[in-house]
Amino acid sequence: MLLLDVGNSRIKWGIWHAGEWHERGVAPTSELGALRAVLARTTPRWAAIGCVAGDEVRARLAAMLDVAGVKAVWLQSAAEWHGLVNRYEPPESLGIDRYAALIASYKNGCAPCIVVSAGTALTVDALAGNGEFLGGMILPGVALMRRTLTVGTAGLATTNGAWQPFPRTTGAAVETGIWTAISAAVAVMYSRLTRQSSATVDTVLTGGDASLLARRLSADALPGSVTVDEYLILEGLLWLARGMNVPGV
Repeated sequence: MLLLDVGNSRIKWGIWHAGEWHERGVAPTSELGALRAVLARTTPRWAAIGCVAGDEVRARLAAMLDVAGVKAVWLQSAAEWHGLVNRYEPPESLGIDRYAALIASYKNGCAPCIVVSAGTALTVDALAGNGEFLGGMILPGVALMRRTLTVGTAGLATTNGAWQPFPRTTGAAVETGIWTAISAAVAVMYSRLTRQSSATVDTVLTGGDASLLARRLSADALPGSVTVDEYLILEGLLWLARGMNVPGV
């Protein structure tokens, strides 16, 4: 069984066989053709897919799988999944990546927790201890924030810098501002969930910038544990495929 997490910037893939992961990897979404080598090497019969990359990417991927003789199952969000209740309005409009990350966190016993995907966009979602997805936020990710400042201002196009507690250069001010905004979004959602939770709230991070964000949250002394799981969404897609009795899982 091939599992595919198709995002705007990156594709994560995994081969699940006989109850364990045999291979997992990452490729840029712009290099979709790289999956042909994976298909040729692993020869899966079925693929379970979570795709948020748009219709063009979906069509190209569908054609590639069809040529390889792989039967595709396109996963989507629902109102309920084995105890996890999705309060989004309407439930099916919740991005499949966010839904899968919530399911994996729930199955890993992390609730109550904040589930953060730090990719092209930043999503910050609140999962209550009873398995209820309360809601979440969507913000520009790190690269989008940098690009916005570069395109929208005259004096920041060539500045580089590192995070500092009290920035004294333009580059440092930009970098510190970006990471402070992102960390603050997580901290605000964390505070909101903590106020209505009797148990300690943990934070689960995934996405390309997850490791960098984990360092910032640790430096800012966010309460509870902070865990990075690079393949969190793939794990959630696997649980969804199991629930649908897709062959191979």
